[in-house]
Amino acid sequence: MAAVISLGNRGDLKAAVPLARCALEHPTDIVLAREIVAALRKLPGGPQKEAALTLLQGHPAPAVRKAAAAAGPRKEPRATGKTL
Repeated sequence: MAAVISLGNRGDLKAAVPLARCALEHPTDIVLAREIVAALRKLPGGPQKEAALTLLQGHPAPAVRKAAAAAGPRKEPRATGKTL
């Protein structure tokens, strides 16, 4: 957890995607994943940050998906086949 916080404080965009992958590799650790989203929020804008937040919008935990969506670019809605 301390490493995630430190990486967020450093502001290094190269850490964005590896952090997101860490959250996806440990899908049951919601606290860690939410801390990763918080760390990503601290990073300056850039394609790496957007890619990481987009990856996290596919996390199995709804709380993480919601936090990532609030922090980053809007994910395109999935087609459901239903008509309005």
